[in-house]
Amino acid sequence: GARLTPAALGTDTGASVRLPASVNGAAGFRPSVGRYDGAGITPISHTRDTPGPIANSMDDIVLLDAVLANDAAPLAALPAQNIRLGLASYFWTDLDQQVRDVTYAALQKLRDAGVQLVEIDMPELPAANAAVGMPLCLYEQKPDLTAYLQRYGTGVSFDEVVAQISSPDVKGIFDGLIVPGVLPTPDGQVLALQPLYERVIAQQRDELIDVYRRAFQEHQLDGLLFPTVPILPPAATPEASSFETFSELARNVDPGSNAGLPGLSVPAGLSKEGLPVGLEIDGLPGEDRTVLAIGLTVECILGRIAPPNP
Repeated sequence: GARLTPAALGTDTGASVRLPASVNGAAGFRPSVGRYDGAGITPISHTRDTPGPIANSMDDIVLLDAVLANDAAPLAALPAQNIRLGLASYFWTDLDQQVRDVTYAALQKLRDAGVQLVEIDMPELPAANAAVGMPLCLYEQKPDLTAYLQRYGTGVSFDEVVAQISSPDVKGIFDGLIVPGVLPTPDGQVLALQPLYERVIAQQRDELIDVYRRAFQEHQLDGLLFPTVPILPPAATPEASSFETFSELARNVDPGSNAGLPGLSVPAGLSKEGLPVGLEIDGLPGEDRTVLAIGLTVECILGRIAPPNP
C-alpha cells in the first residue's frame, strides 16, 4: 500500500491475501486450492489454505501466477463486451454507504465500457456456506498443525504451540473450540466438531460448490463481482480484532474460501477520506486464468489507485 515494494506473497485461508490487498489499494489473488505448491507453509486448513500474490498491478499478479503455477502461456485481457459478471444480491446488501458509492460508480464505468453485469439471486448460498465454514475451519487446524510439526522435525508439540499463543482472541478460539474440538450453537448446544466436519467433506462442501455452478450455468456467467469488504477499513484498534469486526470484514470473501474458488480483489476507488475500496471477481474452481484475464480488463477500465500522499 505504501509502494515500498511492487509485489509480495501471502497465504489466503479465509481472505488473508484479498482483504489486505483491498484495504491497501492493491490487487490480491487467491488461486484455486492446489494451483500453487504450498509445501512448507504452516497450515491452518488444508482444504482452504493457498499461497497468493499481492501486487500494485495486474501485470505483476499475472507474472507471479505464471511463475508459481509453472504456466508460461500468454494471458491477455478479455474484450470488455465478452465479459458477463453476476451481481449476486447476497454480496451487495448492508454495505457501508461509501463502499456502495465507490463500487456503484465502478459498476457504471464497467457498463459504459461494455461489460455485461447481471443481477442474480443465490438464495441457497447463506445456508450452504454456514454449514461448511466453521466446522471446516476449526476442525482441520489441530490435525494439520500437528502433522506439520512432526513432518518438519520441529521438536515442538501442538499443545506447546497453543500454550505460547499470546493474542487473546486467537488463544480464546484455540482453548475454547479447537483444542476440545467443539462448536457451540446459537441455541446453547455444544456439538462435537468431528462428525460435523466429516459431513462437510462427504457432502456439504460439494453442495456449496454446486450452488455456484448452478448460478454460473443458469446465467451464463464468466464470474461473480462484488465488494471485497462491505465496510471501510477500520482503524487498527483492539476492536479491529474482535469477532464482530472480523465477521463484517470476511462476510463477502468467506463463501469463496470455503468453496475453494479462485478470487481476485482489484481496486475500485477511494472513499471520501481516501480509504481504498476493492471489488472481487470470483470464478469456478480451476478457472483461474479466466479470473485473471477479467482482472486485467477491469484494471484497464477502473485504473489503479494513486500512491498515498507522503
